[in-house]
Amino acid sequence: MSPWHWMIVCAAFAVMLAIIIGVILLIVRVVKSGSKAATAHPASPGWYPDTADARLIRWHDGHHWTEHVQSR
Repeated sequence: MSPWHWMIVCAAFAVMLAIIIGVILLIVRVVKSGSKAATAHPASPGWYPDTADARLIRWHDGHHWTEHVQSR
């Protein structure tokens, strides 16, 4: 192969590698932002599904989770 062919092959490899790295970074960013949203506390007081027991709902006072639970 001529030197031009090797340069084209190397450039194509570099582009593919950059795309793969970009996709991996995007997936990591989406997963991290999703986990933050899942652990955030609701802002308004109310009954919300209990993360420890799917059969229950738990009272959130607007700032903290309380010990008050009910069956769904």
